[in-house]
Amino acid sequence: MPGMSNDLRRKLLLSLVFGLLVYVALALYSDWHQLTAALTDFPWIWLPVAVGLTLVNYVGRLIKWQWYLSLLGVEIPRRDSARIFGVGMLMVMTPGKAGEFLKSYMVKNVTGTPMSVTAPVILAERMTDGTAMLILASVGLFAFPNPTARLVAALVFAAFLTTIAVIQIRPLALWFLSLGERLPLIRRFAGHLHAFYESSYLIFRPRNLLISLLIGVVSWAAEGVAYYVVLTGFGAPPGPQTLLIAIFIFSISAVIGAVIAMPGGLGGVEGSLVALSVQTLGMSTAPATAAALLVRFCTLWMGVLIGVVSFSLWPQLLAGAEQARRPSLAPAAETETSA
Repeated sequence: MPGMSNDLRRKLLLSLVFGLLVYVALALYSDWHQLTAALTDFPWIWLPVAVGLTLVNYVGRLIKWQWYLSLLGVEIPRRDSARIFGVGMLMVMTPGKAGEFLKSYMVKNVTGTPMSVTAPVILAERMTDGTAMLILASVGLFAFPNPTARLVAALVFAAFLTTIAVIQIRPLALWFLSLGERLPLIRRFAGHLHAFYESSYLIFRPRNLLISLLIGVVSWAAEGVAYYVVLTGFGAPPGPQTLLIAIFIFSISAVIGAVIAMPGGLGGVEGSLVALSVQTLGMSTAPATAAALLVRFCTLWMGVLIGVVSFSLWPQLLAGAEQARRPSLAPAAETETSA
């Protein structure tokens, strides 16, 4: 589907330009010379550690993605689901990560599974990731000095709990579905809505939810530790207190970035990282900005790079069912021919 490919390239290019503008603004805000000096003094031997911790996050999220698909009975080779996950990492650069629903489209191309069955997986990933970050922020979340951010965080958490409750109370959920089916606009999608609900009901069962939250907490804590490593490299005092503060700052900043719904959380995440590290750790602006830029290279742009490489290697996943299934079926076809 060339149009979709061109659209993705255009969105990525616009996101790159926007990201460049954000980083130029941060550099000017923190004083370019001081920022350069901070980066020069950074012990770069710690960068592989931060990258490795970020990879722990990626692997954890991949495990959760494949586990969700298996819960729904989607029969897909792990190789193909990993490829889809890799391409999906590029979709973080779409506003609000809405492009990640293309993972359902790719699963449909490979397996024939309707998108309405696998779309709840994308929703579950976002909701459990967000909840995991709120858990990591824990008590400090509501001590955040900005009342608006505190209110938004509370509303997000309340919305999550309400959604889970509605999904798990089957009579209530089915009543909402039947109510919606009376509306002409919704009636035509009734079958898809029921499939969406059944998948959501299974994914958000208490046991499944607990497992996914545990994976999410471990995965996102790894990136919080990566931020701690970077902060100490820029002069923050090492120790358990700084570690907890770093995880808190990173988690809150990620939530704020998700709320503003900009591609990759650009602007919101970086600005929050700088402001909070200055306020809570007493860092000066230049090293705080340098730490934000470096950790975002690890946690955002490395993932985007993986997405670009994956999309370049397997563009057929977005091209249509026939081409998407070809890579998986090729080995089988060769075996039959040789036989």
